[in-house]
Amino acid sequence: MSDVRLGIVGAGKIAQEHLKVIQAMNGVRVDGITSRTISKAEELAKTFFIDNVYENIDSLIQKCSLDALMILVSANQIYDVTQKLIPANFPLFIEKPPGLVPEQTKTLMELAQKHGTKNMVGYNRRYYSIFHKGIELINKNGGLLGLSIEGHERFWKIIKLDIPNEIRENWIFVNSTHTIDLLRLFGGEIVQINALVNRVKEKNGDQFTSSIKFNSGALGTYTSHWYSPGGWSVKLYGAGISVKYGPLEKGVWINTDFNEFEINPDEVDVKYKPGFYEQLKSFIMLIKSDKLDWPGQDLSGAYLTMSIAKEMIGS
Repeated sequence: MSDVRLGIVGAGKIAQEHLKVIQAMNGVRVDGITSRTISKAEELAKTFFIDNVYENIDSLIQKCSLDALMILVSANQIYDVTQKLIPANFPLFIEKPPGLVPEQTKTLMELAQKHGTKNMVGYNRRYYSIFHKGIELINKNGGLLGLSIEGHERFWKIIKLDIPNEIRENWIFVNSTHTIDLLRLFGGEIVQINALVNRVKEKNGDQFTSSIKFNSGALGTYTSHWYSPGGWSVKLYGAGISVKYGPLEKGVWINTDFNEFEINPDEVDVKYKPGFYEQLKSFIMLIKSDKLDWPGQDLSGAYLTMSIAKEMIGS
């Protein structure tokens, strides 16, 4: 069977991480790349042995023979690029966030539904091998009783960066949805949220606490304080077992004697950016089978996660 031929839109750091995985995977290759800054695309083409560099998106899709496209541009460009490419009807891999606000993501979702465009949004943490090993441990012990997620942002550092105001103002959608989405990964769909928010410095909030009930009956909490030193962590609670991730790339499980046992990642999560290898495999299967299996998320799933974030900030 011939290789799946990908086109790449974007040539930043995240594109490099995806290209490392593509280069290592059998049955897939990049046939063309474009970027707003052509010199960056040319540099990546040389590094990753990509034959064709195109001056713009139109040239890429018109002149290059492709099976699918990966949209790997910066956060405030993804919406416009995706909106342009959905009608072309290539299967799309879309880096997050697809929109800076839920309404943009909803527009993309509806446009993809209209054109029948297969799509996947890059929530790579859904593919962490240690997460799935933790889920398996919990399920072997009667299933999930509860979970708690801390999604503290280091906003005292972020505000010093040269980032557009539209990204800063919508940081909960641009970045915090990484951890908010894990509520749905671990807990399933949410049936009730009781949310509290404080706006100490940021108009959309910078302190969040939510109590959550899932359709399984499990209970959860989400807490985030943007101006307090912390980090990202997850705790899963089962019958006679707890699983803890903190930072997210390290996991342990704990028994009733409070003994801790390390959860080791798969080799691909050590060699490449965690989650990226299995995520790409999922996208390739979407291209071949027209089906996106769990834990993958399309624009509909991304919109649901962003809607939960919106509920958390009380708007």
